[in-house]
Amino acid sequence: MPVKKRANGSYQVTICFGGRTLRKASRHWSYQDAKHFERQWLASVKDAAAGREPERLIEEALERWLTEHVPRLASARQTRNHCRMLLPFIRGRKLTEAPQVWAEVKAAMQGKAAATVNHKGRILRQVCRAALLEWGWMDRPVAINLLAETPRERFLTTEEVERLAAACLSDEAAGYVMLAAYTGIRRGHLLRLTHHDVQGDFIRLDRSSKTRTLQMVPLHPKVRELAKRLPLGIGDRRLKEEWTAARAATGIDCRWHDLRHTCASWLVQAGVPLYVVGEFLGHSSPTVTKRYAHLSPQQLVDAISRIA
Repeated sequence: MPVKKRANGSYQVTICFGGRTLRKASRHWSYQDAKHFERQWLASVKDAAAGREPERLIEEALERWLTEHVPRLASARQTRNHCRMLLPFIRGRKLTEAPQVWAEVKAAMQGKAAATVNHKGRILRQVCRAALLEWGWMDRPVAINLLAETPRERFLTTEEVERLAAACLSDEAAGYVMLAAYTGIRRGHLLRLTHHDVQGDFIRLDRSSKTRTLQMVPLHPKVRELAKRLPLGIGDRRLKEEWTAARAATGIDCRWHDLRHTCASWLVQAGVPLYVVGEFLGHSSPTVTKRYAHLSPQQLVDAISRIA
């Protein structure tokens, strides 16, 4: 049977050609998807046997990219969800048609936030890049221009951070709010830290899921004692619930990640050079840190005043 449903609910395609048996399965397929893949795969096998170069499909490239690249990502699960939403647009489409597919995605998602739409565009762009540079499936790059995004960043004051911490229902949640604001460490990293990661006045932070480096993060006096008690005994779900309640109680409109932006803004406004801020936050590129440049215009004044 060329297409069969396996015990785990996925569909498997089996092709016998030239004395060889080839099999492929995916839990993302419907029966129609599997039949479509069977036809395309058989055509490509026949092309290869005849010495013809097959025209690769976006589906093939996406499947390979999901296998080779996505498992290494910290956001692997979220990326797979975005890939599933792309499937209706890429079915049967060739890699060279990626710009047209991107135009269709943008049209279908009109009215959605640019950042939401761009998730799909970035996946298309990365898949095509891998097909061109790594696998040799394309002979020229394709243009996939993302929508312009408006940065959504909220910089809090020290008073606002303290109000949010005080509005938390538990000391544990309040402690993580303070730690996030005064260290700039992401929530996921914070929740994994223990007192064994605290060395004197520093947190030894493993950023392997992002920049694959180890870093010593200095502790502000306000959070040194808190850090020594890590972990603080609260899970991610409860922390999110208390954070939501604290924002509602104080009327402060912000996201958790804005605590990290806030830490950067405090450093820049205190006169810390941007490259040092980037080191402190563990940014992978100076470009990421440049978003805070507008917070330190005085540095530009000092720079121009040095010209004789």
